[in-house]
Amino acid sequence: MKNYSFLALGYITFDLRGKKKLLGGSSAYAGILVRNLGFDSAIVTSVGEDFDFGAAPLNGIRVAYQVEGRTTTFIDRRYILTLAGRIKEETIPEEWCDADIVFVCPVFDEIDERIIEKFECSMLGVAPQGWMRTATNNGRIERKRWDKADEVLPAVDFAIISEEDAFEDDVHRYIELSNIFVVTRGRSGADLYIEGEHQGHIPAFERPEVDATGAGDVFGAAFLLRYFETGDAIEAAIFASCSASFVVEAEGVNGVPHRDEIIRRLRSFPI
Repeated sequence: MKNYSFLALGYITFDLRGKKKLLGGSSAYAGILVRNLGFDSAIVTSVGEDFDFGAAPLNGIRVAYQVEGRTTTFIDRRYILTLAGRIKEETIPEEWCDADIVFVCPVFDEIDERIIEKFECSMLGVAPQGWMRTATNNGRIERKRWDKADEVLPAVDFAIISEEDAFEDDVHRYIELSNIFVVTRGRSGADLYIEGEHQGHIPAFERPEVDATGAGDVFGAAFLLRYFETGDAIEAAIFASCSASFVVEAEGVNGVPHRDEIIRRLRSFPI
């Protein structure tokens, strides 16, 4: 198996759930999944001095980071408590810009959309949820319209959103703009589109849910890796749906699976 290189860009976060402080952030879920599948995994992020990179979940992942503000912290995924500085272009090591696969996955507008221009030679995916969020004065997270969709979506290979991320009347336009586009729908699975055409509904590998946070991030990373390996978007989406099903079974990043687990579940669920 070739050791593909995968780069995720976005905040690593803290997620507060009651008295628990969990590691989170789309880049963390994606980076851990890639490492667990046996590939070269790297993350570019921004954190505060309160973040400890000795945390075991990130072992074996290369991380380039800047320290500014306090680590981005969410409360029950509904409120934002603290925010690190935006990721600067110079934080990205130049030698990482030729990664085989790049996943730009902001959670709260932490990176400029123009960053995609640095990765012309990579398979490029985006999860634009962080460009679709704003916060009220008390920190409550709300949706907003994404004003750079027309520039980003035609320029990337793959995009993924949850149906909860975007305004419903925007989704059709995103589909029309995109090369490959996935809308995830929780327990209802996902829909796959290629060049604006619906290619099929991808069923969920339904499991008892403990914590659904990060499932879409793992879906996106798994899709990109499998599509890079096979060139088959439907196979990649089924693999990604199966990968995401593990995440909901455990709290935080603890459910991110390994390849042998995914293969066993794929064999046990007739599609």
